[in-house]
Amino acid sequence: MKYRELKIKKLPVAMRQRSASRIAAVQLNFQYLFVEGDLETSLAEYLKHYSSDVAKEMNVRDIDVPYFRKIVFDCKIHELLIRELISSSLAGGWNIDRLSKADLTILLVAICELKNMAKTPVKVIIKEYTAIADAYNSDVSFINAILDKVARKLRTKEI
Repeated sequence: MKYRELKIKKLPVAMRQRSASRIAAVQLNFQYLFVEGDLETSLAEYLKHYSSDVAKEMNVRDIDVPYFRKIVFDCKIHELLIRELISSSLAGGWNIDRLSKADLTILLVAICELKNMAKTPVKVIIKEYTAIADAYNSDVSFINAILDKVARKLRTKEI
């Protein structure tokens, strides 16, 4: 996948590092849906073998590793709550099991960031993860709608 499609190459380096960290968090969480194991080991392996590819595509030296680690571990710690937020935001007749693994992963990571990274504006989070969804050929309007619903629950003062 070429992340150049995300149209964020003109952003300052620090912002591109955060964007790269988000992409990396989505990739690692996607992998984790299929292969459970020690998260610390998976994270170390990802950083060793794959993060440089994401960083290179985003034209930065490295991803923002502390940010990446926080997102990854917060996703695991709060996974049940985040899944409940997703489920409660789906339209009638839909349940979380019907979501593609890519959509589920993007939503898990994005909602984790909405929940735990209060300093990052809602608009930035939604824009970043809808761009990631677009790069992964997910339904951008669906991802946007779910993130908007969850943001209204988690960050009512900001919306």
